[in-house]
Amino acid sequence: MLEFQTPELLRMPLQELCLHTKLLAPINCSVVDFLMKAPDPPPALIVRNALQVLKTIDAMDPWEDLTELGYHLTELPVEPHLGKMVLCAIVLKCLNPVLTIACALAYRDPFVLPALASQKRAAMLCRKRFTAGTFSDHMVLLRAFQAWQKACSDGWERTFCEKNFLSQATMEVIIGMRTQLLGILKASGFVRVRGGADIRDVNTNSENWAVVKAALVAGMYPNLVHVDRESLVLTGPKEKKVRFHPTSVLSQTQYKKIPLANGQTAAVQALPTDWVIYDEMTRAHRIANIRSCTVVTSVTVALFCGPARLPSNALEESSSFRGDGLSNDSSDSEMEDKTTANFSLLKLDEWLHLKLDPKVS
Repeated sequence: MLEFQTPELLRMPLQELCLHTKLLAPINCSVVDFLMKAPDPPPALIVRNALQVLKTIDAMDPWEDLTELGYHLTELPVEPHLGKMVLCAIVLKCLNPVLTIACALAYRDPFVLPALASQKRAAMLCRKRFTAGTFSDHMVLLRAFQAWQKACSDGWERTFCEKNFLSQATMEVIIGMRTQLLGILKASGFVRVRGGADIRDVNTNSENWAVVKAALVAGMYPNLVHVDRESLVLTGPKEKKVRFHPTSVLSQTQYKKIPLANGQTAAVQALPTDWVIYDEMTRAHRIANIRSCTVVTSVTVALFCGPARLPSNALEESSSFRGDGLSNDSSDSEMEDKTTANFSLLKLDEWLHLKLDPKVS
């Protein structure tokens, strides 16, 4: 047992720490230099990585100054990407479901993991029942919370939690966090008492799952992986092979007709779209696992990923990128050249490149 408890500076999320450090640090002192003065500073490389993520989500500019979004995120008691997700939900008018999902992700998974193997299978089936065919762990969190709220109103919430392998204490914390976060949004003026942007107005699209996913994508970026249909694997900017965490409902096939010989391969093959957002990536024995995942469409990725302002060269006509590995100019196939020429390239970041129909772009 440790003689002293690990300093809180080394236990709290670094992105959130960097945002608040920027408010406290002198103007001429960088975040890294300021934190290095602490008795037990976090590793400088990890701090720089956190700062890069903050720049990627537009919470900081290239000079490490807080943007308007960054200042708003410092007022919210959740990690920056979850705070951005909530603010985007207000703009997209789907606040209630995103508020629930953000609070569940900020605290912990409300599902209890049983010790017995037979109960583990039953617990996984409970999770899958909440998916409603959406290929989404976030939908599981949302529907489980909504069902628990209904059970509370009917007076049998504890029985409901036992039946569905949920933690009653965790659900109570999540609803407390929702209340606190909504209160902060009201105090900040994002949600008003009456008129435009009142609680009814900011929930106009709360029943539209496609709009809710748009808010999730805007907040989760750059936590995104692509489905390689040829190799049937998930790939990321730095990872050539990514796996679903065993607790994800996406880790098991949704359709019985797909053989279960290779669980992960079959799960990837069953995905209806080519993009997956996730909340957390962990590594065990050089294997990257993602948890809290949702499949999203290419259109949603194109609209809600990337920086707030794209550079002028973000969209390239087909003639400017032919021969860059996206097409083969030396090919003797006229059909292949014509097909390639019918696409433009949208570069959202160094890794996220999308082919677009020129008429759409």
